[in-house]
Amino acid sequence: MSAQKPPRRGVVTGVAGLLGFSALAGVLVTVMVAPAIAVTGVTASSTIGVFDSLPEYIDIGQQPERNEIWATYTGEGNVNGHALIATIFDQNREEVSYDEISQYALDATIDGEDARFFEHGGVDVASVVRTALDNVLAGGEKGASTLSMQLVKNIGFANALNLPTQEEQDAAYKKAVEKSFDRKLKEMKQAIGLEKKYTKKEILTAYLNIANFGKATYGIQAAAQRYFSVNAEDLTLPQAASLIAIVQYPDQRNLGDPENYAANQDRRDFIINRMLELGHITQQEHDEAIAVPVDDTTILPKDPSNGCIVANEYAKFFCDYVKKSVRDFAFLGASEDEREANWKRGGYKLYTTLDLDVQIPAQTATWTYAPNTVTEFELGSATSTVQPGTGRVLVMTQNKLFDDTEAGIGSVGTAVNFNTSYNYGGSSGFQPGSTYKLFTLLDWLKAGKGVNERVSGSPNRQEPFSAYKECGAPAGSGTFSFKNNAGETGTYTI
Repeated sequence: MSAQKPPRRGVVTGVAGLLGFSALAGVLVTVMVAPAIAVTGVTASSTIGVFDSLPEYIDIGQQPERNEIWATYTGEGNVNGHALIATIFDQNREEVSYDEISQYALDATIDGEDARFFEHGGVDVASVVRTALDNVLAGGEKGASTLSMQLVKNIGFANALNLPTQEEQDAAYKKAVEKSFDRKLKEMKQAIGLEKKYTKKEILTAYLNIANFGKATYGIQAAAQRYFSVNAEDLTLPQAASLIAIVQYPDQRNLGDPENYAANQDRRDFIINRMLELGHITQQEHDEAIAVPVDDTTILPKDPSNGCIVANEYAKFFCDYVKKSVRDFAFLGASEDEREANWKRGGYKLYTTLDLDVQIPAQTATWTYAPNTVTEFELGSATSTVQPGTGRVLVMTQNKLFDDTEAGIGSVGTAVNFNTSYNYGGSSGFQPGSTYKLFTLLDWLKAGKGVNERVSGSPNRQEPFSAYKECGAPAGSGTFSFKNNAGETGTYTI
């Protein structure tokens, strides 16, 4: 059976493609000379006026990253006297420096995506011309995007995701991905702007830190951990090539779905072949890498840990308390909105006051002596330890298991924090009961009175009710009546 010939395109489509190529050709000279113009100060002529009218500069900026919550800990596995208890993020990303990325990953990115990266000024003119001709003559849809142009596009995606409303996000994302001559021209000019402002190493590092690797995983470090359980600097040749194979089609080639393995391996092998062709690996390295399959024997997945539901098992309620306290953290910004926005952008290592050396035995004791499996009545128990003079929370325990999922886990779990007020994840609270007798007695003794003095234990009332304060404000109004719990009356010693 003879090979099928590509269908002939319509006259309108062909003319449109030819016109598009003609317009592109009209500005290619600008693409070639724009960096020189910027350096020498030569004034652009009207021939390139359309190009000059487009926005040029774009900042790489900080991309959304993971936040980490740490507690004090001196036990096994501690890091300088601390332990990581939770990671919280909008986008699973951890930015790394150029030196923290495997050389294999750096070479695979250039060889697989942009072989002349270190030679062009943001736009590979020869590739643009060749691709434009292919698209006009053969009906293709290739983009000829350099790494710098891809970085510009990814920055557009990232900026869209950071907008406050879903409507704004959708509109900005649609604009960032639209297939139009104007968008492509803008992308080219901004890529040239990037090349003027940043070094090649900075652009390559930024690209690897922002790229989408599928499964809500962004950046080479998070991808290395997500799919191979290693850091980016420790990636082997086949691992690095497999990760770079994802970036063109994150949904179809990510390693989180076994159905993608074959497609990933096809692209991975192409990249490895290019690395050999361009002299970045030896024949032996090539052969050994090609022999490694992309399957369950080589993929070592590690699901990202996001949120308090998967935090340290002894500190989940404290984690939730920290999350709900973000709006109070002055170091994050001047206003609540600014603090929330900065926390969402992420990249913070938050060292808290929780003392895990005490928290672990305290939480264990709470689970032991106030089991959450009691069915005779709803048994709730919570313990907080606050450092006198500073207010630092050292311990926060609860007998229920933390669960903020929609499905829930039944009576043994809850998302309500028994230790905190309503605005910080709590309920209406517990009756303090006899706990406060100690504080009343201490105040009595501090006033110079003795334990054998006698007082009335009969029912009484307080007028006005406003004499009682809650956080400095009146707790209510009117008359408040009180009595002993068991109804005792008469006069008693303290």
